[in-house]
Amino acid sequence: MTRYNEAIPISGGLNCRDLGGHVARDGRTVKYHKLIRAGHLSELTPTGQQQLLDYGVTVDIDLRSSAELEQYPDLIPAGIDFIHFPCLDNDDTESTETVNELNQFYSSSAHSGYLRMLYVYRKLVINQHSQSAMRQVFTYLLAYGNDETVLFHCSAGKDRTGLTSLLILSALGVSLADVKQDYLLTNNFLVERLNQRISDAKQAHLNQNFISSIRDLSTVNEDYFDQAMTLINYEFGGIKAYLRDIVQLSDADIRQLRDTYLE
Repeated sequence: MTRYNEAIPISGGLNCRDLGGHVARDGRTVKYHKLIRAGHLSELTPTGQQQLLDYGVTVDIDLRSSAELEQYPDLIPAGIDFIHFPCLDNDDTESTETVNELNQFYSSSAHSGYLRMLYVYRKLVINQHSQSAMRQVFTYLLAYGNDETVLFHCSAGKDRTGLTSLLILSALGVSLADVKQDYLLTNNFLVERLNQRISDAKQAHLNQNFISSIRDLSTVNEDYFDQAMTLINYEFGGIKAYLRDIVQLSDADIRQLRDTYLE
């Protein structure tokens, strides 16, 4: 059984992991083969498509923007339903931009990428477009959770997917420390992608400021997570209040989610 701290082997996939195995405060455990987080599915091989089916995935929720979807459509097989809940109206994470496209923005300061990501996490928490997408995700889970195995993803499976995982695991009663650990695990599965981006930058003779920014744009960071949680705590009254007031989950909804996804 693939644990939450292991990648699910999907040929052509990226950062694909099962949320199963996390222990909630009430002692129950998140079920396996029900909630899957991932990066882009635009390079799946036929083997990878079959691996998704074999794992039990029945629904693909794409959190990317319409422009990203159009440029890099998911390659999912028949038998997996596709749903588009765009979390941002453009790729503010800049995870799909090429090295040359990013150069003009990130060569001037070593901190440009880091500051950009702090901005992204603020936007993920407070932007109405993002909030609406989160409500749509939970509405779907409440309506179809008993019957479906849901995979949700963005481009790298780290920021938009990271926030979605944060909210889902929090709603299920998983401790913030464990949620944060799950978030930071992403870096273990993006090493090859990061190294390729750095190699491309060096081959293009881009400066150290740019390479530093590429590293910050291509990884997750405790500071990014804390940025989101600081806003959730001080602007919205904490994660329970955020789930209640912004994601619009009632106490009955929370109980239903836990009955569906915990065992």
